[in-house]
Amino acid sequence: MNNTPRPPRWIDNLIDRLAPGDLAEEIHGDLFELYRKDIHRKSIPAARAKYIVNAFGFLLRRFFWKRNSLSLNNSSMLKNYFIIAYRSLLSYKSNTVINILGLTIGMASALTIFTFIRHELSYDSFHSNVENIYRVVRVSGKDRSEGRTGVSYPVPGALKDEVAAFQKMTSMEYFGEAIVEVPDSSGNVIARFKENNGLAMAEPSFFDVLDFKDSPVRWLQGNPDKALTDPFCVVLTESLAKKYFGSGNIVGKTLRFEKEADCKVTGVISDMPANTDFPFSMLISYSTLRTIRARMQDDWSSVDDSHQTYIMLPDNITKQEAEAQIAKVHAAHTPKDLHESRFYILQKLSDVHFQSQFGTYSGRSISKSMLLAMAAIAVFLLVTCCINYINLATAQSAMRAKEVGLRKVMGGSRKSLVWQFLTETWVIVLMAGIISLALSEILLWQLQSLLNLPLQHHFKDPFILQALGIVMLVVTLFAGLYPSFSISKMNPVNSLKSKFTTETLGGFSFRKVLVVVQFTVTQIIAVSAFIVVSQMDFFRNQDMGFSREAIITFPIPHHDDSVKRQQLEDRLLAQSFVSNVTFSYTLPAGVHRRQNARNIWRTGETSRNVIFEYQAADSSYTSVFGITLLAGKNLNNNDRETEILITRVLSERLGFRTPEEAIGQPVSMSGKDVTIVGVVADFYNNSLKEDKGNIVITHNTKAFTSGSVKLQSIQQYESLQQAIAKLETIWKETYPTDIFEYRFFDDNVKAYYEQEQNYAQLFQFFSIVFLLIGCLGLYGLIAFAVNRKSKEVAIRKVLGATISHILVMFSKEYIQLILISFALAVPVAYYMVNSWLSNFKNQITLTLWMFIVPGLLVLIIALTVIILKSMRTVRANPIDKLKYE
Repeated sequence: MNNTPRPPRWIDNLIDRLAPGDLAEEIHGDLFELYRKDIHRKSIPAARAKYIVNAFGFLLRRFFWKRNSLSLNNSSMLKNYFIIAYRSLLSYKSNTVINILGLTIGMASALTIFTFIRHELSYDSFHSNVENIYRVVRVSGKDRSEGRTGVSYPVPGALKDEVAAFQKMTSMEYFGEAIVEVPDSSGNVIARFKENNGLAMAEPSFFDVLDFKDSPVRWLQGNPDKALTDPFCVVLTESLAKKYFGSGNIVGKTLRFEKEADCKVTGVISDMPANTDFPFSMLISYSTLRTIRARMQDDWSSVDDSHQTYIMLPDNITKQEAEAQIAKVHAAHTPKDLHESRFYILQKLSDVHFQSQFGTYSGRSISKSMLLAMAAIAVFLLVTCCINYINLATAQSAMRAKEVGLRKVMGGSRKSLVWQFLTETWVIVLMAGIISLALSEILLWQLQSLLNLPLQHHFKDPFILQALGIVMLVVTLFAGLYPSFSISKMNPVNSLKSKFTTETLGGFSFRKVLVVVQFTVTQIIAVSAFIVVSQMDFFRNQDMGFSREAIITFPIPHHDDSVKRQQLEDRLLAQSFVSNVTFSYTLPAGVHRRQNARNIWRTGETSRNVIFEYQAADSSYTSVFGITLLAGKNLNNNDRETEILITRVLSERLGFRTPEEAIGQPVSMSGKDVTIVGVVADFYNNSLKEDKGNIVITHNTKAFTSGSVKLQSIQQYESLQQAIAKLETIWKETYPTDIFEYRFFDDNVKAYYEQEQNYAQLFQFFSIVFLLIGCLGLYGLIAFAVNRKSKEVAIRKVLGATISHILVMFSKEYIQLILISFALAVPVAYYMVNSWLSNFKNQITLTLWMFIVPGLLVLIIALTVIILKSMRTVRANPIDKLKYE
């Protein structure tokens, strides 16, 4: 034995501590025999690891499962445990309520977060061969830092024709909103609808690549192989089919889109699930797009971000090989300057929902780091409510010391005491778990808009019920084991004398360590929430380079009718509440707008190729949106399309040193020669999360799809509503067969940050939850401290101590612990928020006060709880406490 390396001593000590005395020696002997055999067959580390595993196996089998000959049968013993637990919980009602309340809040919040995480991870995971499906996206620049989703219209066809491995692919374009009319057999419109989202054009192969196999989506009517083959065919979801035509077979009926295209209904499918980034409700055949945009089929330069392609790669080709093939095809069809500045790469379908760089059709994305942060919040919520229980249970041990001593004197074993206290924990956790299931339903309902979750019932969800069971088991063990072992090991003599020692960890009170841990987590969340809210305020208030206040925008009919458009403009300008009117291809920024990317370079300098966003606008565009002209002249309504305005950043990237130098210079825009007539100040064409954009503005009335009205100062709500009503009246008189739909431009821009704003509110909510749980724990601890020191307080008051001195005595210890937790929380919070802020091109500067303010708030709230609970004892008459002594 002396020549054999010793097994881990800590596991031997654990056996001595936990195993019954008559079995400890036997377990040691058996374990060492196995260990000695393992030494000769395995390495020493492997043998030591096996020794630990075997030791826990012996403990479970011999200690927890082995029946004691002196004990009652299992059912009687279990019944006895629950009876005693019931009586004990009733004896300490306030402690029981605090524990149940804390555990309920923690578990309900954790269940809500688990539901949210499961929903986000399930996005588009139900397609066959999902790991082999990729989206073709494009990146630009030498460092490939600028990422977008769209591909040029000729790209998919060329890839399919020239690369044999790309036979299973599909293309689509998402339009979103549309005016849908239902004509009768003679062509007269009998119903008209404005759909704000859901319209897309897709190839017949759409359901081959994205088959929705493990989702509820099914074909209800029509032939899936032929439904999207011919031009001007449409497939509807079940809800829209009922909305337009009612029940019954609708295949063969007609719908009219945008008052121009009559499409025959060729199929009906189930509604798309909530967890997909393809929120389509109307699928028009992709061949229709080739018909209405025939000239774009040979344009390798222009790109619409909503035109996307998905490829299912065969098993014998890697992502890198496929990207090399795409680059080869692109280079064969485009000039050198284009294919050396624009690169098509592949993005896994399983990554689409988690990479905000490229965006999604649903407009939603969430990073996996954010999901990890939410999971960490759920875990820490459970940990903090367990810490509350541990602290209160160990503090309560002072009041249960005599009970423990009597049980031991009467022959109660330590094992029976452990089971007794674990049973009490389980009863509390069980009650909290049942209540938390109902509370999580309420939380989901209240937080639905923030979490973007479909309504669901936890009581019917197997996943949630299983998760709750696991959470309850883990919480019972984590919260109950330490108090059980700590209380059950008390010396019976000292227990009967109410003399016991406080548990320590490394020389420190274990209870104090737990309080520090709890408030460290609380302050990390509080500081993070404060900084996230500050960043959201920065986004809302930062100058984006244009005016966005008091502007109403609305789509105008796609057909080029300059006479009616001029009539609309004249009538709008005649209104006293209208300051100015402009028409354009799209808006300067905002979620609801069109985006079209093209290439531009200085004539003769193809190596200086820059990608820009195309914009067509009239002469009032810069005035309405407050865009500053830096050099040259503004566009006027008589200008040709060959005269353009560019932003300052674009002029610099084209090599012009000053805005004045760019005026009059010829440039090539997507292969077409144009002249720069003006340079305007930079503005953010996307959110402040990105950089200022390269913008070209030209005068092209055929491209106008949006109207914008700048209002005079209107402060009264009734006046604003009256103004909108008047706008709608003028619209209907000008376009009687079109639907008037308006948006406030500032709301459109704010929508960029809707998801981050939701996260900010979630962090605020959970910081309040953490603080609430922490204060519940403090309340319970102070309650025990006050009861234990009530006579001491009375004596101090008799000897002349003031109320403030006694309050300081109670609060000093906890102030120190909260200050320690703040010192620990600051570096962790700084690392977290700094990592989050690094995702934005424009961000706030972190300053010390951003950490101090939430820290002080946590301290003030904690002190308020301590003082309120202590005040009753401090103000009590000392005679009431001392007259019986």
